[in-house]
Amino acid sequence: MPKTLYIHIGHYKTGTTALQGFLAGQQGFLRRHGLRYGETHREFDKHSLLAFALLRAANVRSLMHGYNNPTPPETLWQEVFQELRQSRQPAMIISSEEFMRLGAHPTAARQLQTIMASAPDITVRIIAYLRAPDSHLQSWFNQLVKMGIKTPDLTTALTRFIEPVHYNYALALRPWIDIFGADAVILRPYDKALLADGGLYRDFLSLFDLTAPKRALQQPDADPNPRLDADLVDLVRLMQNADLPAEVIHWTTTRARKYLDVAPAGNPPVTDADLDTIRTRMVQGLETLRPLPHNGVDLTAYQARLPELSTSDQTGWHLAGFLLQELHVLRQNMRRENDAITARLRALEEAQGMRPPKQDPKP
Repeated sequence: MPKTLYIHIGHYKTGTTALQGFLAGQQGFLRRHGLRYGETHREFDKHSLLAFALLRAANVRSLMHGYNNPTPPETLWQEVFQELRQSRQPAMIISSEEFMRLGAHPTAARQLQTIMASAPDITVRIIAYLRAPDSHLQSWFNQLVKMGIKTPDLTTALTRFIEPVHYNYALALRPWIDIFGADAVILRPYDKALLADGGLYRDFLSLFDLTAPKRALQQPDADPNPRLDADLVDLVRLMQNADLPAEVIHWTTTRARKYLDVAPAGNPPVTDADLDTIRTRMVQGLETLRPLPHNGVDLTAYQARLPELSTSDQTGWHLAGFLLQELHVLRQNMRRENDAITARLRALEEAQGMRPPKQDPKP
């Protein structure tokens, strides 16, 4: 029986965790339709060990999440091939967004090519979801901070810290195209809206001409990989970089969220529509000056320089206000505690006769 291995390689932040949970929960349905969700080296519903083994063998040390299994990647992959060969289903799926990192590590990609050459009886197909670059980078930056990794600001991280597979999709896909051929690579677009109403699951199953029963498309009660509150990413990042304890970060962000929920209320955001009214009045005002006989102002040039909607990050200023408030509260608490300690010390010294009782001021 011909065998096909489908490798879902991510990308990161394209609903992979939700999709992996769905595949792990629908194994009976998949098997009835000739598909198997690989069990060999599957942990937490995904097959990241297969990617980590390749990366470890290539001496990659960053973002390995504690992986230290010395088993050669050839051994792990051969066990996966064996599961597929022995299964009753003609096709099997394995999934991990960690596979996408191979584009940044050519040594790991070359090792995968050698491994695949040892299984000529298995046809391989690659499935990847890609997200709009701006949305992807914001989400991945959020993920790095959420994982507790010391991270610079987004611009610095993009140029010096983030692996290029996150902004160079051609690089990310290159090893998969080179090893398996362009015809073997299936690309699908991802958008956050695809998670609604089981849209991602339906899209994935459509690649196999399958339609899942409605009960299988129910969304999980909670997001399996919720993003960090976007308003608090930089606050959390700075506290992590300062090595503050996790519990301090937790209660500080909790207080900050409450503060931000109230702070913007008194200063609602200005929209382009709001500003259009002002700009119209400015143009009209300048036009009334045009007939003045001694007008030496280039009114046309002035009309071309109307104010634009500010792009400054108001959240940053609100967070600054929160931190100033926290400093004020801290100073008040320290002052109260200092006064209390001073009063107790005075009482002890008076009781020991070390200082005379405090005299009431004369009337």
